[in-house]
Amino acid sequence: MRSDNNQLDIFKHDPRLQGPALRKLAEAYRAAAETALRDVQFTARERQSRHDYYLAEAKRLEAEARRSTRAPRRRRAAAQTGATTR
Repeated sequence: MRSDNNQLDIFKHDPRLQGPALRKLAEAYRAAAETALRDVQFTARERQSRHDYYLAEAKRLEAEARRSTRAPRRRRAAAQTGATTR
């Protein structure tokens, strides 16, 4: 059976990863970022790099959570606004 490239990403399109779940995951990334600064098995440059990565992921997840909880935009019907369609 062919998939025809219809397979969705397992994490990106998971309906359970919405609003609160994304915020919880972002908190875990922030905690990992703080831990990454204290990991003694890495060099200072690697620790900073890992911290920056985890922090960027946390910010991305928080932005995604804001987008998922925001109400979808609705377009006005052309007849209600008096605008003409082309």
